[in-house]
Amino acid sequence: MSRFDPTGKVRDPNLEHSVVELPWGVLRGAFGPSDGTAGAGSNVPSALAVLRHAKLYLQFPEEIDDAFLVLERHAIRHGQLYPVAITVLPFLFDLVRRSSPASERITDLIADYTAAAPTLEPQLRERLLEIVIDHGLEIVGWIGKHDRAVAALAIHIPALRDEFVAVVAEADRVAPEVLLALIDIGAAPGRTIDLALAMLDHADAELSRMCAAAFLSRYGDRAPELRTRIDAALPPSAPAALERFVEKLWRPTVDRPVVAPKLYEAEVVFAGEKLVLVRAGERSVTLPWVGAPLQRGDLIKVGITVHGQPKLAVITGSDGSVRVIDF
Repeated sequence: MSRFDPTGKVRDPNLEHSVVELPWGVLRGAFGPSDGTAGAGSNVPSALAVLRHAKLYLQFPEEIDDAFLVLERHAIRHGQLYPVAITVLPFLFDLVRRSSPASERITDLIADYTAAAPTLEPQLRERLLEIVIDHGLEIVGWIGKHDRAVAALAIHIPALRDEFVAVVAEADRVAPEVLLALIDIGAAPGRTIDLALAMLDHADAELSRMCAAAFLSRYGDRAPELRTRIDAALPPSAPAALERFVEKLWRPTVDRPVVAPKLYEAEVVFAGEKLVLVRAGERSVTLPWVGAPLQRGDLIKVGITVHGQPKLAVITGSDGSVRVIDF
C-alpha cells in the first residue's frame, strides 16, 4: 500500500492499540475522513505507521516530516482541534513510551492538542483531558527530557501541577522552559530560585537568561542590584521571543521590573508636533513627546533604559522649577 493511497488493512503487532480495527473513515479531521480518501494529508494511520518505525525512516527525514504534517494539519488546524485527535493521542503516548527518535516532536504535538482542547465540544474535550490525565505519571517522567511539553501540559491541566511541582522541587537542575511554566503555575519549589540565579549569570544562551530573568522578576528578592540585572536580561522583545521559544504552546508571563533609567544630558536637535529628537552623548534618541515646549539647541535631561528606550525627560525652567515628563 502506498502511503498516499486510502488506508486498507494495516497491522502493526508492536502497538498495543489496533490500528486496523479503527474506523478511520468516519473519524473527522480538518480535511474530512482520516483514512486518506481525502488525500495524503489526511492519511492518519499511515502517518502513525511511519512514526512507529521512525528509526527505519531516519535516512528519509522528509517521510517523517510528511507524517507530522498529517498530524499537525489534519488533526489540528489554525488552532481548531478535530475529533480524530482523541483517537490519535493513545498512539502518540505509546510512541513516546517506546523511546521513538521523534519523541520530542511527538510530546510537543501532545501538548499542542491539549492546549487546543477547549475548541472541542464539551464531551469530546473531557475525553481528551481524561486521556492526558491518565498518562500523568508518564508525563511527569518527561521532566529533564521533554521539558517544553511537560511544562505546557502542567499549565494547561491543573491536575498535573502538584506532581510536576513535587518533581521539580527535588531537581538539581531545571530547564529554562520549566522556570517559565512555574511563573504561571505560581510556585518556586526547591532550589529553583538559586538555579535561576545561576542561569541568569552563567547561561550562554540569551533565551535561557531571559527565562531565568522572567522567573526571578516574579520570585527573586527586591534588591536593586538584582532588579537591574533582571531588567538587562529582559529586552522589550522578550515576551514575543519567549513565546516562540516554547513553540507557542503557551504564552509565558513576563513582568519586567521597574528600574530607574540612567539620566543623560541631552541637546534638542529637532522638535516637532509629535516627537523630539535629542543628542545624548554619542546617541540620538527619539522622544514620543506631543507638543513639547522645546526648540533646537535647548538642553534637557533624558532618562534612558539599559535597552536604549527613553523613559522620561527632565526640564529645568529659568526660575529653577523642574518638570518631569514620563513617556
